Amino acid sequence: MTRFNRIASVEIDLRNSTFNGYIGSIKLANLRIAFSMQKNLAWSANTASVKIWNLSQENRNRIKDYGDQVIVSAGYSQDAGEQLLFIGNTTQVSHAYDQPEIITTLDCGDGERILNQKNISVSFKEKVAVRQVVETIAQQMGLTISEFSATDNIIYEQGFEFIGMGKNAIDKTVSRLGLKWSVQNGKLQIIPQFGTTSKPAVEINADTGMIGIPQRFTDKRASLYLDGPKTGYIVATTLRPDILPGDLINVKSQRIGLDGPYSVFSIKHEGDTFGPNWRSIMEIILI
Repeated sequence: MTRFNRIASVEIDLRNSTFNGYIGSIKLANLRIAFSMQKNLAWSANTASVKIWNLSQENRNRIKDYGDQVIVSAGYSQDAGEQLLFIGNTTQVSHAYDQPEIITTLDCGDGERILNQKNISVSFKEKVAVRQVVETIAQQMGLTISEFSATDNIIYEQGFEFIGMGKNAIDKTVSRLGLKWSVQNGKLQIIPQFGTTSKPAVEINADTGMIGIPQRFTDKRASLYLDGPKTGYIVATTLRPDILPGDLINVKSQRIGLDGPYSVFSIKHEGDTFGPNWRSIMEIILI
């Protein structure tokens, strides 16, 4: 893929003074855009740093220091076109003057306003289904559930009450179901603790854009596993906005005899519409 086949755009929704809505937006498509995004299965917010060259002074003045919603889309014009790459809220905004250019940097967190600011209060009577509690908490937080893996019908026999940070309530209730959760592109994803999303497996090989040879490593996050460290690989591909942490992928590399199903633990997207980078780097773990 040549650099001229790359496309990217950024939409910035400008928050209002009370942080409960937006009062306009800035849509950018024809400027130089660069990004670095880190997504994983942790319950902390995924992060992104987005750089935009030569925004007008009017638009620079409209962007807030915190809380604007940033939507980044990217892809290839001769393939699937632009795809959603990241949604998040600004945590810091800066403007660097490197004459004759001005570079605006937007540091963002996926679900930042919800995960780090949203308090909730819920109360349920006895014999309430845990899944119902999770759904109510998500609704109070303003989170749409993109995936909620099937579980047994586990009940809170004595009911359930919670007052405090919504993310702590989600963690408590989702753990009761034996699942794990994260926020991906602004939506709540709840999947098996040692499994993957329900999406069809993605094929990763030399014909689908894999770059170089996968690098082997041993994942030592023992707290994530019942049977100790897992074998994993770091795999680089051309930019893949469609892959999220938790997805199932089939990786093939004849050079090292690799052929099997893996779970994506983390993925990093790097790109620059005027530079060399336009790739995704995945940390994958054998399942």
